[in-house]
Amino acid sequence: MQRRTFGGIGLVLLASLLGCGDGAQNGVFPSGSVEERRTRALLDRMTLEEKVGQMNQYIAPIYAQSLDSPDPAGKIDPLLAQGLVGSFLFVTDASEANALQEKASRARLGIPLIFGIDAVHGLAPVRGATIFPTPIGMAATFDVDLMERSGEVTAHEMRVTGMHWAFSPVLDVARDPRWGRTAETFGEDPFVVAAMGSALVRGLQGPDHAHLRVLACLKHFLGPGLPLGGRNMGPIEVSERALRSTFLPPFQAGVEAGALSVMAAYNDVNGVPSHVSEELLTNVLRHEWGFRGFVVSDWEGIEMLHTTHHVAASQKDAIRQAVLAGVDMHMHGEGFSEPLVELVREGAVGAWRIDEAAGRILRVKRALGLFERRYVDAARAGSVLASPGHRKVALEAARKSIVLLRNEQDLLPLRKNLKKVLVTGPNADNTALLGDWTAPQPAENVITVLEGIRAAVSPQTVVHFVDAGRVFEETNEAIQRAADEARGAEVAIVVLGENETRYDDRGVLDRRRRERTGGEGADRADLTLVGRQMDLVRAIVETGTPTVVVLVNGRPLAIPWIASNVPAVLEAFEPGLAGGQAVAEVLFGDVSPSGRLPISIPRSVGQLPVHYDHPRSAESPYVDESFEPLYGFGHGLSFTRFVYADLRVPERTRRGEDVVISVVVRNAGARAADEVVLLFVSDVVASVTRPVRALRGFQRVHLAPGERQVVQFRIPFASLAVHDRRMERVVEPGTFEVSIGGLRGSWIVEQK
Repeated sequence: MQRRTFGGIGLVLLASLLGCGDGAQNGVFPSGSVEERRTRALLDRMTLEEKVGQMNQYIAPIYAQSLDSPDPAGKIDPLLAQGLVGSFLFVTDASEANALQEKASRARLGIPLIFGIDAVHGLAPVRGATIFPTPIGMAATFDVDLMERSGEVTAHEMRVTGMHWAFSPVLDVARDPRWGRTAETFGEDPFVVAAMGSALVRGLQGPDHAHLRVLACLKHFLGPGLPLGGRNMGPIEVSERALRSTFLPPFQAGVEAGALSVMAAYNDVNGVPSHVSEELLTNVLRHEWGFRGFVVSDWEGIEMLHTTHHVAASQKDAIRQAVLAGVDMHMHGEGFSEPLVELVREGAVGAWRIDEAAGRILRVKRALGLFERRYVDAARAGSVLASPGHRKVALEAARKSIVLLRNEQDLLPLRKNLKKVLVTGPNADNTALLGDWTAPQPAENVITVLEGIRAAVSPQTVVHFVDAGRVFEETNEAIQRAADEARGAEVAIVVLGENETRYDDRGVLDRRRRERTGGEGADRADLTLVGRQMDLVRAIVETGTPTVVVLVNGRPLAIPWIASNVPAVLEAFEPGLAGGQAVAEVLFGDVSPSGRLPISIPRSVGQLPVHYDHPRSAESPYVDESFEPLYGFGHGLSFTRFVYADLRVPERTRRGEDVVISVVVRNAGARAADEVVLLFVSDVVASVTRPVRALRGFQRVHLAPGERQVVQFRIPFASLAVHDRRMERVVEPGTFEVSIGGLRGSWIVEQK
């Protein structure tokens, strides 16, 4: 890639419509400020070893014990006493956080520690916390305000438990759902990923970058959402045009929103591992975008330069390359600090680079207020975690995240006074709905789908549950028992999907569990329902009883038989701790479904990659299957009917002039409900091939029966730009088309 100014895609539009932060506020402290002078004075007092120590992150001792790490405290305590640790990850207890901070305070300079955690959808790795839908479900809400509020909740719960640094948002654009981490993403569209990710940054960090709530971390930089074969850490081969139009824009939006940490990706991009890509970590991130925070490696990502990528001859060489490329902090542990000190003394790494990295980390610690407030009141956590107000936000998110895929003969909503309802399926009564990165939670904190249904129906309704076993545990006897019960029920609700939990029934971490079918390290070559779930649903449908399928899953699943044979299908994704209540409220009509798919659902794995914003040349048919996905991006049904009318588009616009477009949306049904209004733009003729359409705006509106509302969008001129044949980012004159709710219009961008 050459160095050139990167204009982004729709980032100006995000700023004007969705409230992105001011890109001029990327700095932590102004030059000459008291905070900056204090940081520089501290650096002047530090030894080389202490500065390098700030660049090294270790596993929290209690978490290390769960990984069978030998004598973690015995190794860590001497390092803390010497001030040679800068950070810990997976501190999940306020008492441990205080104990570690107290040990660090006794060092010569007493520099506070920063604690990082995978708070991907709430503070889920902590027992008792508020757990939101996983990001793919949050994206289905198309609600940036809600996304920001979820970040505020997460930040509050992190600080009362002693944590400061969320390894979130995940800004990977998901283009291959075989990848197990699809649930951590906001889907396939860079505009949505940028909007939701920026909102989460604002919610986590707050409006004042010099006084952070907690620190957000943009990850994974860059490109793991399109790995070779859909396998985690797999390489990506992609053109510079695709990088700059699809994969880089969400990260630029995150930087403009004020994020002050970035995590490098495991994978390589066009043959260069991200951890040694000076082009990405320095030229693009810092020189082009003005990023002022620090870059952290992924878990042992530096080590992989030697052991996996083979671009470094040794661990020491890997450290040299990564630090010079722009990595400021190592995750995690031994084998980093000593070699880096040697590299500096040998002249292979300049002392200036160590000062630069340590200074970036210290500034963020100061912005977090850790020099003044390093300890927390451990007793407060119990009254804050999953408090009623926090649970209310999680329930709202779960309600808005549910997508109604199919509803033949208006089977849904169900009557609450049914005589008998059958509930079955491997995800009906367990915590699969919490998703990955979730510690075992108190049973009273989580509402399963079965519990939600029992609470929703009338007292006279019999809800009969047939435990068919978890994924891979289904037996002939259980399937037959479920079918027999279905014959006597008025409706059967079958809860299917995946299981991303990392823990066994004892709460012990086990990433290799056979029944774990999604999440990090759980990539799949097939996207059909695992185990004997199809046998179960077929047996129930064959009884003739009206059947509803509820999907609890983190990635799109290929379900063509269900889409053709089951009259009602809900995509719940992984809706979090209140998910069972939200699902039941949709099933029985208390809430009209309003989620929209943020990622396409393929008919089969053979269609991959399948995403809506493909070039026109990608529409040639297969001989054995349609090229169209089973359910496309933006699909989602409602219990009411919305009518679009009076689309207003200017005839022409001058260069540099924003485009104002409006449409009238009316609720023509009998139920109050939310509608997600999506605006797509097409460049009719361009110098390079363009997508058939690209999202350039979305708004969520609530309409009472008969109510109408004018929904207006302002499309900034810069968001129409394309990277032309010379890779210059320009807006080419000509005709642009817009589509909203089935209505189409066009306007001309003038030459001058």
